[in-house]
Amino acid sequence: MVPPARLPGPRPRKALGQHFLRDSGVLQDIAAAVECPPGGLVLEVGAGTGQLTEVLLERGFPVLALEIEPRLIEHLGRRFRNASNLHIVEADARTLDTAAVIPPGTPFSLVGNLPYFAANPIIRHFLEGHPRPRSMVVMIQREVAREITAPAGDWSLLTISVQVYAEARSLFDVPPEAFDPPPAVYSSVIRMDLRPEPLVQEARIAEFFHFVSKTFRNPRKQIHNSLARGVWLPPGGARAALEKAGIDATRRPETLDIADWLRLLDACEEVRASG
Repeated sequence: MVPPARLPGPRPRKALGQHFLRDSGVLQDIAAAVECPPGGLVLEVGAGTGQLTEVLLERGFPVLALEIEPRLIEHLGRRFRNASNLHIVEADARTLDTAAVIPPGTPFSLVGNLPYFAANPIIRHFLEGHPRPRSMVVMIQREVAREITAPAGDWSLLTISVQVYAEARSLFDVPPEAFDPPPAVYSSVIRMDLRPEPLVQEARIAEFFHFVSKTFRNPRKQIHNSLARGVWLPPGGARAALEKAGIDATRRPETLDIADWLRLLDACEEVRASG
């Protein structure tokens, strides 16, 4: 078998977890899932050697490409020196001040082949930050993608952390041979459409996640036991709070949705106040 031709440009760096996407069909499928808002732009996270950047530009999208590595910034500048619809920014997507690079009032969508080790911090940064994208199409490790897009009744803390801000769905899987070099695992492309407003009020988000994380330490145990062990309540308070919230004490934390968690949080506060 003839090995695939090497991608042009700098080589991937193992220390940075770089796997450059080389499959042209996958690149086209990712770009097809991206919707650029009218009058807006597409923010590409981790432009790398510019394989996806080129496909996005071919579709006529205004692209703001983020890249953390100076050597890749130089390569992108040379490769797209005549691209009038592209702006390249050297930045870490985990800490980017989005308001500093997105013009005020400009809607945007996000796309990227995210490094496995940085995928969760990047997703969380853009879900929680301001301004937020209209949608996010990202490629991540398949197991993480399945957790984010898990069906009701099988949620994890990660599922909840995304669902508060967005509706997520899986689009397709990508095999290791689509990359240079091939990773040891499969990847998946998912799409997250952000809600106009989070399902939890901004002022309560920190409290909400603190409460859920405390109770979610044993997701397969009955919610009564998880609540009693994870959260301080007066004697008998766990059962009283569950009754107030209308939640069966034998359910498991992984079966609760956002509305259930909010009712339970309110009920716990009431039980503490009355106890």
